Amino acid sequence: MDLNGMIDVNSLRYVVLLLLAGSLFSLIHAQTSDEPAILFKNAQNFIKDKQYENALNELNVILENDPRNVDALNEKGSIRLIQGKYVKALQSFEKSLEVKPKNISGLVGLGNSLYNLDRYDDALDAFDSVFDIDVKNIDALLGSGNVLVKKQQYDDAILFFNIVLEQNPEYVSGLIAKANALSNINQNNDALILFNKVLEIDPDNVFALNGKGLVYLELEEHDLSKDSFADVLDTDANNITALLGVAELYYLEDKNIKSEQLYDKVLYLDPDNVDALLGKANNLRNTGHLVDSLKYYDEALEVDPDNLEASNGKDSILSSEVNDSLDLILIITIIGSVTSVFSFVVMMIKIKENARLKDRMIIADEQIEELVDKFMKSSAKYRD
Repeated sequence: MDLNGMIDVNSLRYVVLLLLAGSLFSLIHAQTSDEPAILFKNAQNFIKDKQYENALNELNVILENDPRNVDALNEKGSIRLIQGKYVKALQSFEKSLEVKPKNISGLVGLGNSLYNLDRYDDALDAFDSVFDIDVKNIDALLGSGNVLVKKQQYDDAILFFNIVLEQNPEYVSGLIAKANALSNINQNNDALILFNKVLEIDPDNVFALNGKGLVYLELEEHDLSKDSFADVLDTDANNITALLGVAELYYLEDKNIKSEQLYDKVLYLDPDNVDALLGKANNLRNTGHLVDSLKYYDEALEVDPDNLEASNGKDSILSSEVNDSLDLILIITIIGSVTSVFSFVVMMIKIKENARLKDRMIIADEQIEELVDKFMKSSAKYRD
């Protein structure tokens, strides 16, 4: 037996095993290093398909292994913005900025989160931080304009939107934002032109359809308004803006039952929706259910203590209640002064014909019966 040959063979086998192990390690390492990229790509595909929870699952896997992954944190924040979970969005963007303080996606996301939480000055500060890095950043320009709309600085907002549209004349978000700003200053025809331009680019754009619906509502073009809202509800039956628009149209058409049903649906979806609470209160007031109407005005004021429409509606009801009480006192006084049966009968018929006082009559039945009894006794004595 050749001992040297055996040693050579064994050595060769050992070398081969080492090479295989090294290749396997490299393969595993490559797959591991590629995994975050694969998961991130999966998340983006899920977002395109509006499968947001699946996207979040992929991103969470990345963050479990790497809690400081800036791209995953920003993407997670963006999903939370889409879902309307603004506090969670804010938290994701803040974590992103802790890792990388000057990343633009994190700053823009932070600004948009603060905007949706009604922290407008803080949102402007976030967008200003973006401008320090990129003075023409289209998202920061758009965000700043949106904040200025909320602050009712419409002319300044439109200047921001114009800068956005100079960079990209077909930027849908910019077109919608400018159209909304124009509608706020009653430039409704110009707003409609922009909404229609958006719909040429994206025929099913919900924001443009709702925008048109609201503009037509303002212009009292009720059929056109209803058509726009109907197009939204065909694709999203729970769209709150469209539901509120149709509810208001029904209210204006005195279709109180249909209107109330839609306000109820909105309040089921969003119990603190001030517009729905006010709509419900106005509807109940319109149909004479004053006590229930007061309850909804009070709920609206709990959510928004400075809401003028709720305060005025409540004051009006309380004022009318006082007036009705004064009318009732006057009626009772008149009845007590009537001296003939004929005049008494005429007076009672007039009271019963007064729809506004019917509810008060129910409350005052005992008082009126007492007066009737006194009147009849007085009449009998007079005849005697």
